[in-house]
Amino acid sequence: MTSQTAWPTGVIARYLTKAAEITGDHEATVDVRQNRDYGHSYDCRGCGGGSTSGDIRAIYAGAQEHAETCRAIPRPTPPAGSTR
Repeated sequence: MTSQTAWPTGVIARYLTKAAEITGDHEATVDVRQNRDYGHSYDCRGCGGGSTSGDIRAIYAGAQEHAETCRAIPRPTPPAGSTR
């Protein structure tokens, strides 16, 4: 990877998914966040899966495990002005 983009606000850890490894699309990530009201969570930007827990170790382990197997790619953003 030659360039990096800023992580979204609130993301404290990020894992590349299997899809990112296969395609080189580094937008296919599993993002870990600290939640205001309850512990931590992870969300997959490929398949949309995720989990929430009060145990940060469980979230890190779950996020990494999910990233190692997820082959879903993020849904493309339609071009500006597109009606689809």
